Amino acid sequence: MSTNQTTNEEVDLGNLFKVIGKGFNNLFKAIGGFFKAIFHYFILFLIFLRNNALRLGLAAFIGAGVGLFLDLTKSKIYSSTMIVEPNFKSTQQLYNNINFYNELVKQQDSVVLATVLGISPHEASKLKGFYINPIKNENEKLELFDAFIEEVDSATVRNINIKEFKKNFTEYDYRYHKIKVRSEINDIFSKISDPIINSIANNSYFKNQKQINDENLLVNEQLLKKSLTEIDTLRKIYNEVLIKEANKTESGTTITLAQGVKKTEEIELFDESLKLNEELIVNNRKRANTTEILNVVSSFNKVGTKERGLLKKYTIRIGGLSFALMLLFIISRRLNIYLKSYNNGVMK
Repeated sequence: MSTNQTTNEEVDLGNLFKVIGKGFNNLFKAIGGFFKAIFHYFILFLIFLRNNALRLGLAAFIGAGVGLFLDLTKSKIYSSTMIVEPNFKSTQQLYNNINFYNELVKQQDSVVLATVLGISPHEASKLKGFYINPIKNENEKLELFDAFIEEVDSATVRNINIKEFKKNFTEYDYRYHKIKVRSEINDIFSKISDPIINSIANNSYFKNQKQINDENLLVNEQLLKKSLTEIDTLRKIYNEVLIKEANKTESGTTITLAQGVKKTEEIELFDESLKLNEELIVNNRKRANTTEILNVVSSFNKVGTKERGLLKKYTIRIGGLSFALMLLFIISRRLNIYLKSYNNGVMK
């Protein structure tokens, strides 16, 4: 009976391996058929291009010719960028101002644009676009999240994680932002730098926020310096007491408990002094970073850079478009002929 059972198991395993082998064989055949089909249609496409090369080439040539004419006759475009660091939550207002300037360019309202930027209407008419984008940095998100955690209470922290924080992170929350201006004049960028900055710096709300911030930082600095002075005075007193008591003791006498307590207090005062010095450094750094409502990290160049790039040339863009339109036209004709023949076959 055991022999029959063993034989049946061998037969079952043999059938199982046959099924698995057949499955792999079918899989490989399907993969091979798939690639053969792709190759087949690729060859058909090449044949189609060869048969219609004259019309496609002529269309691309005419389109490229028109594009070349436009490239040679159009005005040269120059661009320049400025990197800024907004303070006092003025980022959104800065974005609104830049988008407003760009809308005036789109509407070709050179009079209003000239007024707000303090330039001539002729110069304003040569401006071709204003753009602003944040300089994204993932490490900056982590730093801001850590700062946020330190400010909120523990109950709030339990309900917020880094994923939720990043999800609610907007383009206005980044520290640095890049302003780009395009113009047909290459020396206008330095003229519009100050008006863009002053549009934020002269805002009464942000000026008030800066004044309050300056006063708070100044008061904090005075308190820190006063605390440091008091701690230094206490440390001097403790040191004088320790020196006097040390002079009273004879050589080889152990230090008393009172002396040990004074020494411990002196060390604690020293640690507190270091802590206050660190806070003073942080306070001074904040004062330096908030000296202006809008810090200019990198200003516009005096002379703009000429914009280049194949994809920006009409020769490439119109030539490619003409080729695509001719290709679509030929395919449409072929499809129409096929539909007519198919319809005639069905009707018969």
